[in-house]
Amino acid sequence: MTVRNVRGSAATALAVAAVLVSCSSLPTGADVRTAPIAGSTFDGPIPDFSGPYAAEFAEAYRSTTDELVHEILAKESITDQDYAIVSGRFVKCMANKGFKVQIDGPAGQMTMFDLPTDEDGDRANAANLDCGSDSGYIELCSLRNSLLRNPENLDENTIMAACAVRQKIAPQSYTAKDYARDIENWSFPFSTSSMEFGKCIDDPLGQSLAR
Repeated sequence: MTVRNVRGSAATALAVAAVLVSCSSLPTGADVRTAPIAGSTFDGPIPDFSGPYAAEFAEAYRSTTDELVHEILAKESITDQDYAIVSGRFVKCMANKGFKVQIDGPAGQMTMFDLPTDEDGDRANAANLDCGSDSGYIELCSLRNSLLRNPENLDENTIMAACAVRQKIAPQSYTAKDYARDIENWSFPFSTSSMEFGKCIDDPLGQSLAR
């Protein structure tokens, strides 16, 4: 049996890879950018969001006509129960398309089983996009990931640079400006496949998030 582990990407991450993209999922160790939510599909009134992620909640709300997803987003929070319900819809949709997936973490991390060929990977990628959209999973888990790892929506360059220094993979002189420059060309003075950088991607503020 072939098992493919994928993890939810941070809002900071980078060059798009041809991988499974529900919640911008990526193989462990890969570097990817969070895929934008598909174009606006809802043109009705939206709630008056006001928190640190008000714009992101509004964008997600506009991106779908799904009533359950609207109900969840209207609270301006995504609880464990909300995530479990939508994740379950996604898993069921994937099963109906012939792919077994298991949700492993709180923000898009999952395991996909039995993908022995590139052709299967292409089909899974297409199914992942369809199911992620149909279930509301794309809209919710990328935003949930941001809420968990950076609840106050602090500047990503600042918190990632500080984390790199804290993890001792960058010098004390490394700044947000340096990180912004390096991320532009994906050229860093440290390994982006290291465990330390992975910790910064998942938990830049050092909140000891369970992943």
